[in-house]
Amino acid sequence: MKVVIKIGGALIAENFSNVINDIGHIHSKFADKYTLIIVHGGGPQINETLKKMNKEPKYFKTPSGFLTRFTDQEAIEAAIMTLGGLNNKRIVEALQKQDVNAFGFSGIDGGVIEAIRKDKIIVLVDDKKIIKRGEFSGKIDKISTTILDFLLDKNYVPVIGALAKSKEGDIVNVDGDRAASNIAKALNADLLISLTDVEGIYRDFNDKTSLIKSIDFEKLEDMKESLKGGMKKKAHAALEALKLGVKKVIICSGLIENPIFNALERNGGTTINGK
Repeated sequence: MKVVIKIGGALIAENFSNVINDIGHIHSKFADKYTLIIVHGGGPQINETLKKMNKEPKYFKTPSGFLTRFTDQEAIEAAIMTLGGLNNKRIVEALQKQDVNAFGFSGIDGGVIEAIRKDKIIVLVDDKKIIKRGEFSGKIDKISTTILDFLLDKNYVPVIGALAKSKEGDIVNVDGDRAASNIAKALNADLLISLTDVEGIYRDFNDKTSLIKSIDFEKLEDMKESLKGGMKKKAHAALEALKLGVKKVIICSGLIENPIFNALERNGGTTINGK
């Protein structure tokens, strides 16, 4: 069973030792059953790097209602340092300590992730739409699996930072959830697990007994606008993954013990079934 695991920067910032220990456990005990591929982001760490550069992160609200980072020249440099360096190598280091032969790189290496650069974005300032130019983010266009297939064939665990190569060859920042979804689709993975800091999707986020254990694509599509904050973004990302053709998505907490094993074997988190 081929499983893509998305680790967000917020989880890395909080505590991802349970995730690392669990990957080590699965790799040692269930390597013949599960093939793991890791994709990671690094939003909080990019912000920290910018502040160390005496720069402030720039965020704007989009016309669709989401908060988005403005990835200017300074921000993409911070993203390269974080996603291609600090976060990536810390994950690899932690996995190597678990005897997992992890191989870390970012999506620009070998042209694994190719994206169409958005050199400008439309944002809201005082409720007015304005154009911000000099943007270094991208919309994923293509995944090359050549290197991934080689690594998996040699029993490495790929650890991929969410950077991409633009059509012009520039490094661009891409959304980590979308990177994981596109990689899962390209590898024909059986499952995408999105690890976050909550147990899954709640019907009412303030009621922790309202966790949804399993939901179909159509029902989540109907309720997505009623979700709040980060869960709304996670639901949108899960639906996008399923629209791409990913078979199943599980959203679950990475802070509990054995989070991935629980999702795989014990129906932990929220399972979203494809169309």
